[in-house]
Amino acid sequence: MRRTTRAALLLFAPAGWPVSLGAQERAATLPVTDDAIVATFSIVARDPATGELGVAVQSRAFRAGAIVSYAKAGVGAIATQAAANQTYGPRGLDLLELGLSPDEVVEHLTGSDPGRDRRQLAVIDAQGRVRAYTGSGTSAWAGHIEGENYSVQGNILAGEAVVDAMAAAFESARGALALRLMDALDAGEAAGGDARGKQAGGVLVVKPIGDSGRTTDRWVDVRVDDHTEPFKELRRLVNMSVSRIHSREARELAAEGRFGEAIQKQREAIAIVPGEDQLIYGLARLLRTRG
Repeated sequence: MRRTTRAALLLFAPAGWPVSLGAQERAATLPVTDDAIVATFSIVARDPATGELGVAVQSRAFRAGAIVSYAKAGVGAIATQAAANQTYGPRGLDLLELGLSPDEVVEHLTGSDPGRDRRQLAVIDAQGRVRAYTGSGTSAWAGHIEGENYSVQGNILAGEAVVDAMAAAFESARGALALRLMDALDAGEAAGGDARGKQAGGVLVVKPIGDSGRTTDRWVDVRVDDHTEPFKELRRLVNMSVSRIHSREARELAAEGRFGEAIQKQREAIAIVPGEDQLIYGLARLLRTRG
């Protein structure tokens, strides 16, 4: 079940900024502040099958991924944006780890923040519960949609169609969580995206380490901080990351003597990044070893 929230907003234009009648849907500004201004669209989500939690973001703001995205395996994921209060990320994860619900986390963070009207925030926990917040002072178009195991949100967007498209894309997408997050970003951009353009983005996916032999819960952690085509570059990096995860899984399966499954997993890796010579070489080794 989806829940949509739209912010009823005013538009302020400083001298020299061209703003036509009706431009509240296409352009806006934020007041001068020491907080990072991240007009953007993002998604926080959980994959109940794998326990993965993730955040994905795109913005016409330098290094948006570094500002917006916070996640901890087994705990939750948080996106903080608009006039981003970056303390929301680590503080929110701490509160989730203490057992507070996303509702309680959002209430706690925003309730004590005098700048809350200019904030936008989304929180998801390890159970898939979500809560988003769009302050009344964020710039149009701004709002969010809360769905099952995800929330999409944005500000200074081309319109409500951006978050609608993101929600629909995430719900219909299949495959690894990182790929589904990227699908949501691409759908948001196709629907108009950030009204100011594009510059930066990031995808962060965390997962419990378990017995994987890894030393970090960050399974996918890629960013594009400044690029003329951030979506293409981010997709390339996400595909590389996911394909390498599949290839690692193939090696683990082969070590257990499960060569049929290993070969299938390696083929999945190649399907994501066709023509990657190291992946093709890995498949050849698996086929030779199986005999």
